Amino acid sequence: MKQYPLFTFCAMHGMLWSVFSLLFFAVNGFFTDFLGILFTGVFIVGHIFLLAWLLYILCWPWKFASRRVFPVACVGIAGFLTALLAVDLLVFSQYRFHIGLFMLGLFFGPAGREIFVFPVSMWLLCGLIFLFIVLLEIGLWILAKKIAVTKKWLISILAVWGICFLAYNGLYAWGKFMLVPSIMAQRKVLPMSFPLSANRRLEAWGFQAPQKPYSLPRRGKLNYPISPLSCPTENQHKNILIILIDSWRADTFTDQVMPLLSSWAHKQNMHQFTNHLSGGNSTGSGVFSLFYSLPFSYWEEVTGLQLPPVLLSQAWAQDYEPAIFASSKLTSPAFYRNVFVSVPDLRMGSKGNTSWERDENAVQDFEKFLSSRKGDKPFFGFIFLDAPHGYSYPEQDKIFTPAQPPNYILLNNKTDPTPYFNQYKNAVHFADRMVNDVLSTLTAKGLLENTYIIITADHGQEFNDSHRNFWGHNSNLTDWQTKVPLLVYDGNAGAVLHDYRTTHYDIVPTLLQEVFHCTNAPGDYAMGYNLFDPTPRKFSLFSGHTEKAVRVGDDIIVLDNFGGMAQYTNRYEPVSQPIDSSLIEEGLQSYRRFYK
Repeated sequence: MKQYPLFTFCAMHGMLWSVFSLLFFAVNGFFTDFLGILFTGVFIVGHIFLLAWLLYILCWPWKFASRRVFPVACVGIAGFLTALLAVDLLVFSQYRFHIGLFMLGLFFGPAGREIFVFPVSMWLLCGLIFLFIVLLEIGLWILAKKIAVTKKWLISILAVWGICFLAYNGLYAWGKFMLVPSIMAQRKVLPMSFPLSANRRLEAWGFQAPQKPYSLPRRGKLNYPISPLSCPTENQHKNILIILIDSWRADTFTDQVMPLLSSWAHKQNMHQFTNHLSGGNSTGSGVFSLFYSLPFSYWEEVTGLQLPPVLLSQAWAQDYEPAIFASSKLTSPAFYRNVFVSVPDLRMGSKGNTSWERDENAVQDFEKFLSSRKGDKPFFGFIFLDAPHGYSYPEQDKIFTPAQPPNYILLNNKTDPTPYFNQYKNAVHFADRMVNDVLSTLTAKGLLENTYIIITADHGQEFNDSHRNFWGHNSNLTDWQTKVPLLVYDGNAGAVLHDYRTTHYDIVPTLLQEVFHCTNAPGDYAMGYNLFDPTPRKFSLFSGHTEKAVRVGDDIIVLDNFGGMAQYTNRYEPVSQPIDSSLIEEGLQSYRRFYK
């Protein structure tokens, strides 16, 4: 037998860190079904040992240093990684997200001491823990030098890890496709986890994803809603209609671009909220935050559990008739697996070769639905128009010229945005006609006065407004990408402009209180308030696939899953004044509200 001290040292860390990682699962909640247990096991070994091999890579070059420097370097690097894992556990237990190397600067710097406030006793405890880690690392190195192993044993360790690595990636790809909650809900438990996803490949191979919920194990620690809704059932409720225009930015709701809807807003006494923010800068985050009143960070847990929004659950409990008419397919993002999972015979998309043709088809099918209704059951309607997102419109809507669709490959910071913005405004002008058709049909059928209508967007659209070469959306959280129009028609009040800050998180509380007359405090089921509650929102939350953000006033702090941090204003300018650290702390804490 031969000694391989560095390999043994790293392998021992893989085992040690694997045991330590069970604490992450203790925070998040264990799944006790067979698939959940199996995935937890291969996930820990397959993923955590990657950190051990990273330790090997970082230590190996020091072999060429002196004999004294080599062990010191290995112990120091290993101690740093162990401490990093411990700090990450602390952050994860408090905020339910992980840190990266860059965020350590925030954590240990002056701002970190304000945001992450600990008593002196905890700092002393941290010092003791750090001392323990140093002594532990020294002990592990001494032990590694004394252990002799065969090459066969070395190969066996690598083989077991390789099997676990392939198993956890394969299980996750299969579990995500087949909607296995106890697999999907575990992905975010360990830091820097990005397992294989193969939905499109499996579909191309002919596999069929289930349309009905998978048999559900225990929920883990998701707690949504916190308390059951208390809503009267004897009231005659209004119809509800949500009209969503994809990529509709706030400053295009003008008499010039949208003359028809502007006229409706004045004639029909609509409420207009002029300072309204989506829950993110993408379709997934915008729609999810609107229907769930939760940040997009809850997407995987909710999707894995096939848990519908309380808003729709209440609508079906009140015998509402679903009327879901989306232009683009509801499979990408997979809203049919969360937002609309409880809708029977869900209409998955529209017919047409272009976005505007599919928009027309969605509106026509909604009008057919209104004509074919029998009885007096109220309906819950959702119309999702896609033309602005696709820069698509028929010739008659070519009002603004010159106009052409953007070629994103050729765009740069010096590109004149005028023709692309004109193309976009023409598409918004077409969407204006579609909304007008819907409102006119409701009026003609005598349904307008008895329909509570929300008209808004999933997110905005940027045309290098910040002069930093940002085009489209999903790239920053400025007003151009997150601020959207919001119109509310309730059939009663006069036309009112509301200029206080509101967000998509406020829409669910508004509908549950104003239409269903639920008596719960919004905090039982939502991150927001009633839209008509002018109480200042202390902060706003944004969440996406790889980042979380807290907006305080017009300043935004963004923390991403890779450890990056950014601070800028709503116009992507450097933050000139320190952001209120107590509000950042409160905002970050809010992300964990609906976990037990």
